[in-house]
Amino acid sequence: MHLLHDRRGTPAGELGPAELVELLRFPVPPSHAWLRTNFVSTVDGSITGADGSSGSISPDSDAHHFALHRALCDAVVVAAGTARAEGYRAVDLADWQRDVRAREGLAPFPTLVVVSASADLDPQIATPATGEGGPVVVATTTTAPPGRLDALRDAGVEVLQRGTDSVDLAAVLDDLAGRGLPRLLCEGGPGLHRELLALGLVDEVLLTLAPTVVAGPGPRTTRGDGLPDPLALSLAYVLRGEDDAVFTSYRTLPEKPVGRLE
Repeated sequence: MHLLHDRRGTPAGELGPAELVELLRFPVPPSHAWLRTNFVSTVDGSITGADGSSGSISPDSDAHHFALHRALCDAVVVAAGTARAEGYRAVDLADWQRDVRAREGLAPFPTLVVVSASADLDPQIATPATGEGGPVVVATTTTAPPGRLDALRDAGVEVLQRGTDSVDLAAVLDDLAGRGLPRLLCEGGPGLHRELLALGLVDEVLLTLAPTVVAGPGPRTTRGDGLPDPLALSLAYVLRGEDDAVFTSYRTLPEKPVGRLE
């Protein structure tokens, strides 16, 4: 990865593995969650390819960038629709990702947190596609069908009920931070992203610009009603991959004071 800009003053140039970890490490406040969202988009603004998945537009460098952010988070947060469409399961990691986590003092695997008001999920989400995987939590409502909740619990999923008709996202993030999972990585989808932004819960927006154009009616990184006021952002860093993908990090304003968890 080639660093083009870092507002902290890191000189531009090629970054080795340790330098890249230093750049991407979560700036965690002492007692609150830090939520970063991560999307890849084509140059013409679509977050999916013709097959309806983000993987079909993700260049090789983005796959590594994506994997490194997973290696540095405590929990991956995703909406149920995205989890179903992209085939999410309990998060499994490559050996190099687990090595990164060990050096950072993190649990062997991040927790997968699926947001679903209805809890309409296949219980097999509790098990990884291969090998070992992390815990799975379904954040749902107090009105979700009990039968679905029982099936998820029987499969080993933790059910977290916050909110009546819709999931209380602020309460979910507070709960995760309170149990020692403050480094949160949201991977979609657009509806959840919009709600998190509207509630002021997003601290950092990551956007990968894939060097491709697909046209068509592809979705954006947000879906739903417009925000009452445009959300101001501050550029934190810019990276370029060898395949000409561009990686950006924006902090939402006003920025949350940050420290480091020991």
